[in-house]
Amino acid sequence: MSNQSELASILNAGSCLVDTLSTPQTQLQSTLLQRLQNYYACLGTSSTINDSATLENVQLKTADEALAVVEKVHQLSSTDTLATKTPLLGARDLNQLRTLLSITFRWGVDPLLAHVVSSWPSTSSSAIPGTKIIDLTSTPDDYHHLTDLVSRQLSLIFPQGIHGSMSQTLITEILLQRHVSDILKPAISLGWLPKSLAVDTMAPLDDFRPLIMRLMAVLSPVESIVSLGSVMSSTNSVLHVRRTCGYIMSRQLLRPEGVKGLCAAVFGDSENVDDVQLEKLQHISRVLNIAPAGMKSEEYFSTVVPRIMDLLQESRHPAYRRAAAFALSQMLAVEDRIPAKIVLSLLHDPFLKDSDQPTDVTTALSDLTILLTNSDPSPELISSLLSPVVRPLYALLFHLDSVKTSDPELREAVRGLLMTWSRIASTSEAVDILWSILDDEASQWYTDLEGGVQRVSSATGIASATNKLSLFTPETLSNAVEAGELDPGANVLDLYPEPRHFAVFLKSTNRDEILSQFFVKLLEGYRDNKNNEDGNPVRTLVYLQLIMQLQAEISDGSKSAGLFSKATQILAFIKQALETASSSPESFSQKNVASPGKGKLRLSDLQLNSDEDRASEGDSDDDLSDSEAFTADDEMKETSITLLLSVLEGNDTLSARTEPILNEIFELLEPLVNNSPSAVRAVAREARIVMTARLALGDDISPKKVAVSQEESPREIYQKALKLLQDPILPVRAHGLLLLRQLAAASSGQTKVDSALVPALLEIFVQSVQDDDSYIFLNAVQGLAALVDNYDRSILKRLVYDYTKYLDGLEAGNMTQQDVDTRIRLGEALSMVIRRCGEALGATGNVIIPPLLRVVRSSTAPTTLRTSSLSLLADCQKTYALALLPYFVDLIEGMVDLLQVETTSTSFADNPKSEGRAPNMDDHPTSTNTKFPPLRRAALHFLTVLIRETTKEIYESPEDTPHMSPELTKRMRITLGYISSTDDDMLVRVMAREASEDLAQLELAKLGI
Repeated sequence: MSNQSELASILNAGSCLVDTLSTPQTQLQSTLLQRLQNYYACLGTSSTINDSATLENVQLKTADEALAVVEKVHQLSSTDTLATKTPLLGARDLNQLRTLLSITFRWGVDPLLAHVVSSWPSTSSSAIPGTKIIDLTSTPDDYHHLTDLVSRQLSLIFPQGIHGSMSQTLITEILLQRHVSDILKPAISLGWLPKSLAVDTMAPLDDFRPLIMRLMAVLSPVESIVSLGSVMSSTNSVLHVRRTCGYIMSRQLLRPEGVKGLCAAVFGDSENVDDVQLEKLQHISRVLNIAPAGMKSEEYFSTVVPRIMDLLQESRHPAYRRAAAFALSQMLAVEDRIPAKIVLSLLHDPFLKDSDQPTDVTTALSDLTILLTNSDPSPELISSLLSPVVRPLYALLFHLDSVKTSDPELREAVRGLLMTWSRIASTSEAVDILWSILDDEASQWYTDLEGGVQRVSSATGIASATNKLSLFTPETLSNAVEAGELDPGANVLDLYPEPRHFAVFLKSTNRDEILSQFFVKLLEGYRDNKNNEDGNPVRTLVYLQLIMQLQAEISDGSKSAGLFSKATQILAFIKQALETASSSPESFSQKNVASPGKGKLRLSDLQLNSDEDRASEGDSDDDLSDSEAFTADDEMKETSITLLLSVLEGNDTLSARTEPILNEIFELLEPLVNNSPSAVRAVAREARIVMTARLALGDDISPKKVAVSQEESPREIYQKALKLLQDPILPVRAHGLLLLRQLAAASSGQTKVDSALVPALLEIFVQSVQDDDSYIFLNAVQGLAALVDNYDRSILKRLVYDYTKYLDGLEAGNMTQQDVDTRIRLGEALSMVIRRCGEALGATGNVIIPPLLRVVRSSTAPTTLRTSSLSLLADCQKTYALALLPYFVDLIEGMVDLLQVETTSTSFADNPKSEGRAPNMDDHPTSTNTKFPPLRRAALHFLTVLIRETTKEIYESPEDTPHMSPELTKRMRITLGYISSTDDDMLVRVMAREASEDLAQLELAKLGI
């Protein structure tokens, strides 16, 4: 018999085991027996199983024979002799072989492995899906049977053993594409069986180990990690399997593409960084932060960390970049550990050590920027990354500002890093590091012809300035005057830091407390150095030039608080300035118009929402307008009031109780709030709010309490967060919202925020949900959920109302994508709340469920929101099924109606009316087109959840189970069957088939089976 005819014969016999006709579950055993008889008849052999066999034995026998068919086809397909022609396999044959292989795992390997695992201590049958009743007396036979099946399956990949070549047949390809995890699960369970679980009848199969390790080497890192992850998730309670998978996975990370393969395995091909889930980031970080057993941590991290940093430049996959940044930030969380030292060395060495490669500095700058942009806003992280390199970064910024041909993007990147650091660093740390710039004589930079920069060593700085003194002669001095080189502020002596540039940089930090302390330190340094006989005159000149430039910059701007060190002197200056400006003819009429009779501050004048008003009126820059008449008096007023705000911010205990002069200043501010240019009006209103809030706190912030307290109170954190929320820098703003979220999540007595502030928190979170940045709106979503959990349940009504309002009327037709995105994010918060409710959902279900049903039924609501509402209803069902009991039958009928009406058949999809790609819901989020597949998917998911929960209730408490008529059940079966065969969306068809299977299980449950 030729190979082709023999192949046809064995495939014909195998087709007897794969009957494509659907068979009811109640007739499965008899059907399988009939298939086996047909199979043996086709082979011309007698049947080896009788009718008394159990269903499990019949399935196991079917799996054995299916594997035998696959082995025979594999043997015929791997013929490599010159005289024999390799037989060909068609598409139908390949489908049959795939089905046979699936049978070997589902009915053979999986139940046998479940039997074996159930016999091990500290494990349960739920670890691997299998039979419900385990017969431990048959475990040795099951073990040997399982060993035989796995060995035969591995032989299909490595027919000549560990040292032979891998098979190249189509069957091998199918195994590698579809069943790697199915092979790994039993092979690792048996091959790495510990001695504590081994017995005489179940010995570890050491021969499996080299085969599995070679299989991992053959596969790509992505395929290997995905398969190992699947094994770990499916056998989570088997300790040695989980440990072995973790060990093998860590070895995969050491391959050149291992780290990237881990990201690809977790994220897939997704390129949308907004969809990245925190659980995935934490999983990747945990895997990368654990060195393999038997390998030194320094050797492991020296290999892995550079590959993680390479992912920061991965522009095609933003999710990979986010994961790399998250993993690096977790490594940096503990500074003394080896990975933190390696990360900091790679990032800092290009700035601290001389290099011949200009690209090193550019790459390091890019890595720092990307790492900070894609990490959670943490002051500790920013400080550890930037504080050690502030000196060379400033030197680089000065060099780039001095070279006109420098790259503007590179210059702004350096400036952005310095500004970010200056906003996060503590005052004392910032002053010390900025002061060290005055002693920096080594951070010199060079720009090549291509625009690249690199660090070089040269003896410059003060020594250079000293040498420059000898260059001035009467002739050169005359030439310098004619050339304008001796203009006021010109750096004639090449002093470093250049006084004007450094003064502008200090002012640009917008940190009054830093400017104040640095200015005082400059004055002290100038005084000490000038009085010291051995002092360096050039250094004295540097101090003097910096003092002059800072005075000029401060007097030209609005931040003049740095010139004063005592609050009493500052307040007296402010009062005098306001009185002088108010006494001018221009402001005299305004003073008469102001309402009289406002005396000293009284507690009755205080408003609880002063912080909220301040937050809403905090952005004074937007109020400036060229059309307003802004006189010198107005400028003086604005400068004085801004100085007052700086003083109040720098003195936490300063209030009208401790400084009565603030009462007089408060009265002077009142007319400015009502009658003044917008810039003055904004800062005056903010100053009055701050003073009012400060007085409202009363004695709660006495100096004694501030000195003793080790932790900030919730009110102090609340005020701090409101200040951060007004900052223009994203990480600072996000950190402020993070503080508010933590306040909302706090449930204990001392850390719980005052309930009077809850409405303000609610409004902040609701508005922040609309932000486009993922850090902002994700924290807002979690904050909303925390408010519902820890405070008044009436907040839930507000969330439901904001999510469902205007969706059942004409207003829904005018929704924008921003509106839809906002409601989707509110839906995420509702989902968190629903999942946390538990049985309490029965009491609050009437608040949530009816509005969601109205959205589902609304024909004017966008399909995206109808899909989201179905998902929320599914969450309600999974959380507490009794909450949906009054609506159960209506929901079932509604889902069936929706599926019948909205299904789109394949024939319709094959003949589109218009050319090009069919529209989808992602491209049209505001569309009301009900033919989008996600709507049907959501309906099928909800229907499946209803069916499964009903089945569960039947088994647990049949008397509480909702009644479904036979007509409704029949209608569901027909509808699901039709959709599973004709719908144009593949996922819809798969979900319909799963729902049909669950419906069949429900019918069995009703029969008590």
